[in-house]
Parts: sequence; C-alpha cells; structure tokens
Amino acid sequence: MNSIRFEAGDRRHASWARALVAGACVVALLAGCQTPGPASHAEQVQALRSLGFAQTDEGWTLNLAVPILFDVGSDELKPEPKREIGEMARQLRQVGIERIRIEGHTDNLGTRGYNVELSRRRAEVVAREFVDNGFPDATIERKAWGFEHPVASNDTPEGRALNRRVAIVAVAASPGGD
Repeated sequence: MNSIRFEAGDRRHASWARALVAGACVVALLAGCQTPGPASHAEQVQALRSLGFAQTDEGWTLNLAVPILFDVGSDELKPEPKREIGEMARQLRQVGIERIRIEGHTDNLGTRGYNVELSRRRAEVVAREFVDNGFPDATIERKAWGFEHPVASNDTPEGRALNRRVAIVAVAASPGGD
C-alpha cells in the first residue's frame, strides 16, 4: 500500500497538503450551498395537512378556513381567497407539489350548459392565480362540474352560496418516490 509521508521542513509536501485541504473545504462549502432536493412524501403530506387539505379518494382536497366562494353568476375571485391561493401555491411549490386539479362548481340556478361554462371559468380564474404564483400551467388540470356535486342543499340561499365554489385537489409524491 502506498502512503504519503510528510516531514517537517518538506515545503513541497506541505504546499500540496494545504492545496488538498483547501480543495476539500471548497467541495464541502459547495455541497452545503446546493438547492435541497424534492421533499419526501412525508414532508409533502405534512405540508398538505398544515394548509388545510384532507386526503380523499380523489387525492388531497382543500378545506380552506376562507373558502373559495363566488357570487351568483360570477367568476370573479374575491381578495381574501386570492391572497390565500397565492400563499398556498408558494407553500405547495416549496415542498415539491406541482400537480393539482382545480374543480369549478355552481349552484343549480340556470341551465346545465350555463353552469358547466360558469364552473369552467371559475376553475380557470383560480388556475391563473396558481400560475401567477409559480405553478407550471401544464401541471394544473381544470374540471368543470357545474351543479353535479353540491356540498349543500340548493333549496336555500345559504346552501346555494356554499355550492358556488372551487375545490383544489393536490397530488403528493408517491411514498416510493422518496
């Protein structure tokens, strides 16, 4: 086995050793500056839960403290949900979640065709907010449900108001993807 022997007073070996140590320090510093890799599945699940998502058969569905609701016949996003969407988009990206589905919903006032188109526009306005906050457009699926999946009865004004909404479903990395 070959070895390098350093002796006091041997300047050639001392400068070589200093260069070797300096090179190792540079490599260690550069390794510390690397951008961290994608978050693990467990980190993504924790982040989704902290943002108000709950796991369902469809994926991780958002339950916001400030729901994304719309006025009758409107696809205009209100200021508070708009801010929350921006923050959510940034946080989801930080943990490596880039695939989402945005589902537009309506109450049952108007025709089926009208409501499907309105729900499409609602999903699109929320998708635009995600894109404006760093989400790649190609990773956002839009779904227009119209009045097909109400969360409340359409028999009362309060129930109809709850049905004029957008749901967000996030897709976390698979556990095997760690």
